[in-house]
Formats: sequence, structure tokens, C-alpha cells
Amino acid sequence: MQYFDVIGDGTKVTNSKPAPDVFLYAAREMGLEPESCIVVEDAQSGVDAAIAGGFFSIGIGPNERVGHATISYETMDKIDLPEVFSVCK
Repeated sequence: MQYFDVIGDGTKVTNSKPAPDVFLYAAREMGLEPESCIVVEDAQSGVDAAIAGGFFSIGIGPNERVGHATISYETMDKIDLPEVFSVCK
């Protein structure tokens, strides 16, 4: 855990994606509310989980898969943080 404060995965929760449990677990462990967090996902079920949990979401990949995220980009290197922060206020 040198680089991360919390690691959430399927072993920590009962329900897997598209249930928001893993994201809710991570937010709770960090002492944060979902609306104060951004989930970065490359799968439709992950974006669905983020939305269901009340998180802002960044979708990575083709629009037909992750386009319903709060904001989406084709690849990670295209993420524009000023744009993300302006959308996720």
C-alpha cells in the first residue's frame, strides 16, 4: 500500500459491479462521500456502478461502451483535468 490509501476489490464487498458496493467501500474507507469522488472506468458495468453509487465518472474507451459516464475519453492520455474539474463540480 505504498502508493494507495485504500484498495477496494471484489473480496471486500458482497455485490460486484454493476452494484456500486466496491466504490462505496473505497469512499467510506477514505472518509469521503460519493459526490466528492471520481471513478475512472473502462467498462460499462463499472460506469453503471459509479452512477448507481452517486459518483462522478470518467469513462475510458469507445463511446458506445462508456459514453454514459459523466465525461468520457478515448484513452487515458486524453484526460483533460481542467475539463474534468469543470464538469464534476
